Formats: sequence, structure tokens, C-alpha cells
Amino acid sequence: MIEIVAMPVLGGIIGYITNDIAIKMLFRPGRALYIGRLHIPFTPGLIPRQRERIAASIGNVISTQLLNRDAILNTVTSDENINRVYSAFMNLAENMKSNERRLEEIIEDHISHEDMDMYGRALQERITLAIASKINETDVGTRLAQSGIEMLKEKSGMGFLSMLIGDDLVSKLGGVINNVLREKAPEIIYDELGKASEDILSMRICDIITKYEDSIPGILRGFIGLCKIIIEENTDRILKLVNIEQIVFDKVSSFDAAELEQMIFGIMHKELKAIVYLGAVLGFIMGFINLIFLFI
Repeated sequence: MIEIVAMPVLGGIIGYITNDIAIKMLFRPGRALYIGRLHIPFTPGLIPRQRERIAASIGNVISTQLLNRDAILNTVTSDENINRVYSAFMNLAENMKSNERRLEEIIEDHISHEDMDMYGRALQERITLAIASKINETDVGTRLAQSGIEMLKEKSGMGFLSMLIGDDLVSKLGGVINNVLREKAPEIIYDELGKASEDILSMRICDIITKYEDSIPGILRGFIGLCKIIIEENTDRILKLVNIEQIVFDKVSSFDAAELEQMIFGIMHKELKAIVYLGAVLGFIMGFINLIFLFI
């Protein structure tokens, strides 16, 4: 009777111990062991020995499957996140209605007055160049000339003007206006932007919110849309600069055997224990099967 019970039980114990040892050998020992000059097989453990290959594989999977361009864009620019950002800014604007501090004071809490002036001038110059460039591209001079002449014809009521003023004159007048705009527009735009920015910076936050309250939703939608475009156009460049695969590789490669074991056991503790218990169950079953064959 003892032999009948002992064989399956012994098989279960052997299965438990062998699986437990096999799992521990994945991580231990953490370094190669030698007897004299003779290298002891299976040292270091499989995971420490293949750490760099594992690190490279994890980095590749994360960068190409989990945190690739499409995954990041689908998450960051999803309608849900865009609406969340919009709601957050709208709530911020609502809370700012009672803020009586000047905009300039709030900005100076985060950057110095000199830096604010420097960034302000740089932004002012970029906006000026963008507007002036757009004016030149759209041939505003010709449009103004055409509109002015049409208005003159209508108000004068003199049909003979149509005979005197042809396309050639409109083209020349438009060219003159374009030359004036090309020469004077940047300076005018820059000065007007400076005046506008000074006025806005000197205003209290509550006054700004009240003054532009009806325009805030549209401004926010436009700003968020612009940010979305910038993100979509620069995601590849950002990912190339960040290099997620290299970051993961460097981090995983820097772990020693004990850290790797602790990390993996922390994630898969129950699953690894289940493998050990499964070994005991399989060992018990194999012992029982051997017992059956013994008595056949």
C-alpha cells in the first residue's frame, strides 16, 4: 500500500522540485562560475547570459509595436483627449475670471523679465515675417487696386472711366502698392504687434477673459488644431530624437541579475508559481501511470 501511494507522491515531489530549480536557473547564478579554468555549464543563468539580446528584443517590440508612431498619434490626437484638453482649458478660463493679476505678472512668475522680452521680440518677428510673407504671396496690391477702381467707377457714375482704366493700369497700380507693402508692411506690422502685446500684457486676467470670452472657444479650437498638426508633422522626428528602442535597451541592459529576477517575479509571480505546481501535478500523474504499468 505504501508503494502504491509513494510512487505518485514521489513523482509529484520530483516534478515540483525540478520545475522550481529550472525557473531559478533562468536567473541564477548571476555570473559565470569556474572550477579552476573549467567553466561550469549553465552559468550564468539563461536570462543574465542573454541579457543584451533580451534587452534588444524588448526595445524593438516596444518601439515598433507598442509605442510606434501610429499608437502615439492615435492616443495623443484622439477625439477623447482633444476634448479633454479643450475642457481643461475652458475650466481654467472659467476659474481665471476672478483673477485680478496682470498677465505680465503671471508670466514673470515663471521666466525673467529679460527672457520674456527676448521671447516676445522673437515671436513678434516671426509673426511679422509670416504675415508680411502671406501679404506678398496673395498679391494684395492688385486686389486693392481692383477694389479701389471698382468703387471709384460706382461712385462716380461715369462710364467713360471704364474706357480709360484698363488691366494694364490696374496691374501697374497693384505693383506700386505691392512694392510699398513689401517695404513698409513689416515695420507697420511689427509696431502694431508690439503695441497690442503691451496692451494685452498690462491687462488683468479677469479683464482679458471677459473681453474675449465669446472668442475663447474658437481660439482654443484653433490652437488645439494647430498643436495637432504640429504633433502629426513632427512625431517621426521626435521619435527619432528620443529613440525609445535605445532607451529601453540601455535600461534593461543596466539591470543586474537580481534586479531582473525581482522585476520578472514581480510581474509574473503567480504564473511562475503555477508552473511549479503544474510540475508537481504532472509528476504525480506520471508516477500514477508508471504504477499502472507496473501492475499490468
